[in-house]
Amino acid sequence: MKFVLYRIFLSISFICIIGLSFGQQHIVVKGKVIDQETGVPLEGASITIVENPRSGSAVTGSQGGFLMKGHVGQTMRVSMVGYHASSLALSLDNKDLLIKLERNINALSEIVVTGALGIRRSSREMGTSAQAVDNEALNLGKVVNPLLALSSKVAGLRINATDLTTGKTDPGIQIRMRGTRSLNRGKNDPIYVVDGVPLPDITRINPNDIAEITVLKGANAAALYGSEGVNGAIMVTTKGGRSDAGEVNFSNSTTFANVYLLPPAQTLYGQGQNGKYSPVANESWGDLFDGSERDFGLPINGVQPRKVYAAPSKDNRLGFFDTGITMQNDLSFSGGDAKSTYFMSLQDVRIKGVIPGDKSSRTGARFNGSRSFNKLTTSYNVNYVFFKNNTTSDGPWLSVYTQPANIDYKEARNWEDPTSPNHPLNWYTPTAQTRNPIFMADNNRNTYDQHTLNSKVEFTYDFADWFSATNRTGYYLQTQDGRVTNKKLVSNISTRNINGTVNDTGGTFSRLNNDLILNFRKEFGDFSTKLLLGYNIRMDNRKDIGIGANNLLLEDIFNPGSRTGELSGTAKITKYRSMSGYGEFTVGYRNYLFLTLVGRSDKVSTLDPQNNTYFTPGVSTSFVFTDAIASLKDSNILNYGRIYASYNRTGNVTLDPYSLNLTYSQTNGFPYGGLFGFLPNLTEANRLLKPEFVTSYEVGTQLSFLNSRLNADIAYAYSDSDGQIFTAGMSRATGYNATLVNAGRLVNQTLEVMLNGTAIRKPDVELSFGVNFTYTHTQAKDLYAGDSFQIFRQAYAIKGEPYPTLQMSDFLRHNGQIVLDKNGNVLLDEKEQLLGTMVPPYMFGFNTNFRYKAFSIGLQIDSRLGSWMYSEVVPRMYAAGTHPETVKYGREPFILPNSMVKLDDGSIVENTSVYSKGDKDWWTKYSNVQTITAAKADFLKLRELYVGYTLPAKFLAKQNFLKKASVGVVANNLFIIRHSSNEIGDPEALYNQTDGYASFRQIPTSRSIGFNINMIF
Repeated sequence: MKFVLYRIFLSISFICIIGLSFGQQHIVVKGKVIDQETGVPLEGASITIVENPRSGSAVTGSQGGFLMKGHVGQTMRVSMVGYHASSLALSLDNKDLLIKLERNINALSEIVVTGALGIRRSSREMGTSAQAVDNEALNLGKVVNPLLALSSKVAGLRINATDLTTGKTDPGIQIRMRGTRSLNRGKNDPIYVVDGVPLPDITRINPNDIAEITVLKGANAAALYGSEGVNGAIMVTTKGGRSDAGEVNFSNSTTFANVYLLPPAQTLYGQGQNGKYSPVANESWGDLFDGSERDFGLPINGVQPRKVYAAPSKDNRLGFFDTGITMQNDLSFSGGDAKSTYFMSLQDVRIKGVIPGDKSSRTGARFNGSRSFNKLTTSYNVNYVFFKNNTTSDGPWLSVYTQPANIDYKEARNWEDPTSPNHPLNWYTPTAQTRNPIFMADNNRNTYDQHTLNSKVEFTYDFADWFSATNRTGYYLQTQDGRVTNKKLVSNISTRNINGTVNDTGGTFSRLNNDLILNFRKEFGDFSTKLLLGYNIRMDNRKDIGIGANNLLLEDIFNPGSRTGELSGTAKITKYRSMSGYGEFTVGYRNYLFLTLVGRSDKVSTLDPQNNTYFTPGVSTSFVFTDAIASLKDSNILNYGRIYASYNRTGNVTLDPYSLNLTYSQTNGFPYGGLFGFLPNLTEANRLLKPEFVTSYEVGTQLSFLNSRLNADIAYAYSDSDGQIFTAGMSRATGYNATLVNAGRLVNQTLEVMLNGTAIRKPDVELSFGVNFTYTHTQAKDLYAGDSFQIFRQAYAIKGEPYPTLQMSDFLRHNGQIVLDKNGNVLLDEKEQLLGTMVPPYMFGFNTNFRYKAFSIGLQIDSRLGSWMYSEVVPRMYAAGTHPETVKYGREPFILPNSMVKLDDGSIVENTSVYSKGDKDWWTKYSNVQTITAAKADFLKLRELYVGYTLPAKFLAKQNFLKKASVGVVANNLFIIRHSSNEIGDPEALYNQTDGYASFRQIPTSRSIGFNINMIF
């Protein structure tokens, strides 16, 4: 019996010893952490051994990979801000783990954003404001340009489409973040960063390829980018592959656009002059429309054309425009495993413009991939886009709104028939400026083919769980070949003649950008530390060539060699180089108090070698007080709260390459062909120029209430841009008429409020909303000479006034009443009037998403208040007699209501007997008073609307081919409410890089509606 008990005791002891030995067996655990929903690798996830957190810990690298030691039987915990933690027991089978974390949508405290250099970081440790827009919100309106998709979605961000191409097939973009910092209008854009690589432009990127856009607001948030980040940063993260089963996604979006918000026109009086009808007059100063049949134009082959003298019931100008169509098809593939991922997409976009003949096409492909090799992780992507554009010049619309209301533009499309009154040689008026606009659109074409290649390759090596090194190389290449042609037309009437012209252009731009980044992470008890050190090299090369001929010999051959006279041409080659070293150190205490120090040193090629190196320092802090104060930790009302603050001083260089070189230009044909003549540049090259310096402060708070059902982010930012680099006038006695100076100062103050939450969250019903408000005040504090500086036309920088300010000529007034001369003509005040700022100081954005079972509705509302705008369309319509004001008094002499008269002795009396003539000459002088062209630019717009239906899962349950499908209706710019004084047009539509200015060239805004289909396989 004792022997049996002894054997049992030995057996149990042996089993325990073996078990203890096995439990203490060391193993190496290797794996990858990804987002459960998207499959995107998660950088910065914390891996700890629960039983021994001090010695057993690791942090995932840029591709979500980790490598650490542990013991069999211990518990490994994986956690990351923004996600629910996950735990598992270690065993000998733990090889190439794939850990999927589920997003925690209720925790504002756990939000992760893409910071500078494309590094993912917790928002709680950032001392600056950042706002993210995900793929769903970005593609609500199914727009082709990703920047336009950001409109009104981000507080502090103002985006305008500008009229670079008449048919709106490729509108330009003006983007301003927290106001304007530079007097140089073209140097206020933020830096664009795609997957960690700075790019000059992102308008060609497919919005469906974007996983998320994070907006880093101001120089404080983008301090690691130095001068380029002084206006903030747009951080684009494209989609990655899925580390599980593959997925195929197809979508089609088709929308139809029509112009609206045309300036009103009178329809009472037709073509003629001095109240009398003329069959060849291009002005509307004739008699009243009476419906009679009258001669129209000159005889054609001995036959006199006749036309009913009446205005149609529908605005005849609409007949000039087409219905625009945008068709967008997208196809993507994604997949991968624990070691590698891939994402590939194809896109084709076809756009038909609202101007006859205008069209564009865009075809693109993207491939993103990643691969892990033990401690080495690689990622790479390449994106190629071929864009083809064909538009007309800006002449046709100008011709339309100045011609009489009885012109039928649908008939005008038949201009190729030589016997038709619509043929350019038979058009009713021989005036060159008012030719048949359909012919003008067809005859003058601007075409170009553009190839854009963007690529990145990145290597990250994890030397230890606390130290990794990354080398990221990006290459951007864009080439463009263009041609502008104007077909030759020969007539025996000189004003109908058109000189055939051709201008060929070619351009190439390339950028090589390389960053070497060292990352260090270490914890010391209650303290966590992060140190980033980096070095950047950037090389830009540009080459532009143009050649033109202005007198072609033949009508249908556009060859610069087939001409009379000399060729015109230009060639320009520029290079830009910069080298930068930067660093960022963050220390955290108990994960609720953080301090970050930033420094960057830049050396740029555009400044003189004596002044081309400058340093950017910055400091920021963040304090999560709900984690630090014990009494707030379990609050049911305020469940998260933090305050943050930052300071930054950034050098900013706005000079183009070779601006400090004394250059000479050649005078064509001086003194005649074959000889050369050169003229020196009249702008002095000031080699003492230094960078502008922008000093920025920011304070803010993030709050979350009612278990994150209501979230708020409030920020105040201040920036002081001193030593502005701009061109100032100087005495011609020096040999120059201008010089580059460090002078001038702009100050910005911005208040931003962002609210978002979930009003209803149930299995079948969900209602979420978001509101953002921005107040921006930009003021000119100092200028180089005097108190005023003209920016463009009526836009001025005026010391002590908001920037830019609208300054215009006004009527001479007495106690508010208009003063006329003794002949009834208006008089101008000697002093121009300041109307106010030309950029909206108040901006509101509102969005909501409502879901009921399979149905969903999403909309975006945009409102901008407090600014002024003006239009150059107005005076031209007055002069042509098409403006409604010109018929207000029946085109008879009248006494201007509430007016006064200035007598010969200088006295001003009430007007009781002085009549104004009310003819063309009087109204033309009236229109020369600039204030009549101005209006309040306030508006509220339904920018985007989406109504969709998703097929219920039960409908797809019996097959394995189609995983998900949805259909929807989408609309953009569906309606707008404007200030009562604004009959000009859309306040948001600008001309080039101006503010508050509607050119006489640009066409009216369009609104669109269409449908969308999306399928996932």
